[in-house]
Amino acid sequence: MKRRTAAYIAILAAFIFNIYYMKTAHLLLSPDEAYYWDWARHPSLSYLDMGPMIAWINMLMVRVFGSTAFALRMGANIFSAITAMVFFEIGDRFFSGTTALLATILYLLNPLVSAGSFIETYYVPQILLMTILLFLLFELNEAQKPRLWYLIGLVLGLGILSHHMFFFFSLEVVLFVLISDRNRHWLSRKEPYLGAVITVITASPVFVWNLSHGLGMFRRALSLLPGHYNPWFVFSNFFFGDMGLLTPFVFVLLLYVMLYSVKRGMFRHDERFNVILATSLPTFVFISFLAFKGRAEVNWPAAGFIAPFIGGVYLLEGAYKSGHKRFAVLSFVLMFVTTLPIVYFEHYPNWIVEKLRLPPKNQFTARLRGWDRLAHEVERLSRPGDIVGATDYGVTAELAFYLKGQPEVYYLKVNETSKNAYWFFQDRRVLRGKDVIIVDRGSGDLNPVTRSLFSHVDRLGVFNFTDGASGTPWASFTIYRGYDYQGGASWTR
Repeated sequence: MKRRTAAYIAILAAFIFNIYYMKTAHLLLSPDEAYYWDWARHPSLSYLDMGPMIAWINMLMVRVFGSTAFALRMGANIFSAITAMVFFEIGDRFFSGTTALLATILYLLNPLVSAGSFIETYYVPQILLMTILLFLLFELNEAQKPRLWYLIGLVLGLGILSHHMFFFFSLEVVLFVLISDRNRHWLSRKEPYLGAVITVITASPVFVWNLSHGLGMFRRALSLLPGHYNPWFVFSNFFFGDMGLLTPFVFVLLLYVMLYSVKRGMFRHDERFNVILATSLPTFVFISFLAFKGRAEVNWPAAGFIAPFIGGVYLLEGAYKSGHKRFAVLSFVLMFVTTLPIVYFEHYPNWIVEKLRLPPKNQFTARLRGWDRLAHEVERLSRPGDIVGATDYGVTAELAFYLKGQPEVYYLKVNETSKNAYWFFQDRRVLRGKDVIIVDRGSGDLNPVTRSLFSHVDRLGVFNFTDGASGTPWASFTIYRGYDYQGGASWTR
């Protein structure tokens, strides 16, 4: 009971600190956060990039707290706190109280987790739902209750509404049943199949939207892989990026647990490690495969790290009890000692930025600065009644959020093939014959496709994001006025 109290105090402390940080750091929304906020203003069964869960969460947060950056990020903070509670309960119920407490503190302090506690993206519900799924799988393994399959089906369906990786996670559930001696009997029972029906029904908004939009989400996911790349360069960035963000000693522990789970689960028949194996190693291998195919980001396998976090601490606790006290204590010390400075500089990077002389565009907070000033410049150059558009989805969303009154800002195409969510939920027919303020990334000429949408275009000026300390420009935006929007047959609603 004391360990649970200590863990929940730690979770509450992290929750309160996140509120303090959000209030005092004054970080603007990242382009993706603003993009998902704009989804919430255009309710839909699903979206081109992902399911509707993040839009639903943002709609709720805006309704409760108002249309502010703090409101959106409170969604990340609340859901992350709930995730940490479920995380602790997994460790406490299925491993040990000591494992649960130490793993929860290490989890809360990890830079990958702490960043996700105040940056509102679709990984917030994905991680929560994956943690709940893990709890249900551990409980199924222990209690063997048939009705748990209905809850598993519901969580998988909600997961598909949050992130399309849950299609893959659904296969991992099947894998767990196949490799588990204790749970293979479920293949001949009706409950898993009824759970699958619940998954399809719950996730039906995504299926309906895709069937009525040419399987847009799936085509979009496949189109993100580049045609020309160096696979070893992409994989190295992904692998060592994960190592840096998770911190090296934690990363090594997680990889060890994933591999050790093969032996402990499949050959020693510890079914808890079959859960860990099925829900972690396939995820990391799959994302590594995508890296060799040309694209992978450090946060993509985040859901696959949850179970190894708990399993790794449990193994170290076992090492301590079996007489390897120095090794276990040294391991924990190294993990905490390397985690604390990284998570500190993640939140307060000024000292390390100055010491390493990092250019402004490479700083962690680069994408979280300057958007309000760009919006102010657009307002200064605009005339009453002007419509605003942009050639980048992130810029479109940032301007929509930071312009006075949060008006509709229209995405303007830059070629004949690229699409984003704005393609489907904005009605560009209202632009016909109107003049539009155009904001384009960079300081070069406006691309010919966007220029062709208007009878003619005037260049109004260039606005630079500058470093506050040195005054060095690190990002440029060119502002134009396009006259008499004509659109085109290939750019219809």
